Amino acid sequence: MVDKSIACTAFDVMKQYLIQNATLVGKYDIPMLPPVNIIPKETVDFRESFSRKIKNHRELNVNFYIDDEKFESLYSRCDRYVQHLKCFGSICGLDFSIACGDNGMPRAMNIWQHYRSHAVGIYLHNQGIKVIPSVSICSKDEWDWCFDGLPKRSTLSVCTNGRVRSKAARVEFCEGFYEMCQRLEPLRVVIVGRVPEELQSPVPIINLKSRNQKINEMFQGGE
Repeated sequence: MVDKSIACTAFDVMKQYLIQNATLVGKYDIPMLPPVNIIPKETVDFRESFSRKIKNHRELNVNFYIDDEKFESLYSRCDRYVQHLKCFGSICGLDFSIACGDNGMPRAMNIWQHYRSHAVGIYLHNQGIKVIPSVSICSKDEWDWCFDGLPKRSTLSVCTNGRVRSKAARVEFCEGFYEMCQRLEPLRVVIVGRVPEELQSPVPIINLKSRNQKINEMFQGGE
């Protein structure tokens, strides 16, 4: 266990309170998330979770597979949302965007996003919220850090938004998915969004609809 209470910067501008007593792992000290054995039946995104139409909160999972700006406030003012999230059965861990490759972000920014997702995740877990660790499926060049802080033998979650539009994107996703399964040996994986047709998962899949899929069904009568 790593106690960061003494190392906090003035006024804690880096939000180090989020990782009090967290176990930090890997080359970049990523907070370790604990394993969970959860089987969610339906998910809503963070923004949708505030809708008055939402009922039976305890049966719902909340995900963060939406634009970062829509949940950035959770990082800056995490305590403000703890009681709200406690109303739900579980959440998928935060998913601050990671963009790799020639047209992506600098690696330092990607690692920072990965760290932030885990920092908030471990804090919410410590507040009594059930957190399904969320995995950002990255290209091979990022495998040396993108799985850090993720538990073995746990339910995990991933999202396929933007990962199924092209053959190359689907193949890259599947390669990362298989590597995740080999390294982490998940009990099952929650996939929010469409499952790539090329995916031959070695572990059980729970496929939940994303916000975009629900909107398409509402206005077009299908996906």
